[in-house]
Amino acid sequence: MNLFVFIAFFFAAVFGAETPPSDPPKEEVAAVRGRLAPLQLFSFVTEREFCGYLYRDAAGALAFTEMERGDRDGCTPQMPAGGIVPIASLHTHGAYDPDVPAEFPTVLDMQSDRSEGVNGYVATPGGRLWFIDSRRMVVHQICGPGCLPQDPSFREGDDGEIAPSYTYRALRRLEAR
Repeated sequence: MNLFVFIAFFFAAVFGAETPPSDPPKEEVAAVRGRLAPLQLFSFVTEREFCGYLYRDAAGALAFTEMERGDRDGCTPQMPAGGIVPIASLHTHGAYDPDVPAEFPTVLDMQSDRSEGVNGYVATPGGRLWFIDSRRMVVHQICGPGCLPQDPSFREGDDGEIAPSYTYRALRRLEAR
């Protein structure tokens, strides 16, 4: 068992997950990182979230919908038309704000993905990339601070200690603090 799997099992046990988070396909993660990296920079400059969907085109290649510009604390992508079936949502969490916890996905992020029947990816101002497993209602960090562009104003620790994974219940408790 590798260290990540052990940590995932540990946090699942501590925070009440019934099953550990699943790992998304490496090809999918690489595509999402490539798409979110430049959007992070726009997010920081405009102080807005950006969002869209990942899907497979007619040839089976990974593709993205047009990315939508949201506001300071939210973004609602347009569900793709023309028979496109999304695989996952993806969005940035905007610019760093010391008064807004943004270094982990939100309960609303999880609920939205679940209701749409997709998984999700979230990029944070600290440069973290999270995966939302909407079937299991578990999130886990694909990579930590600085793996995506990081807001120059970002200060590590303002959102407290960030665990490598959370269940839906654990995020609800975290947001209630």
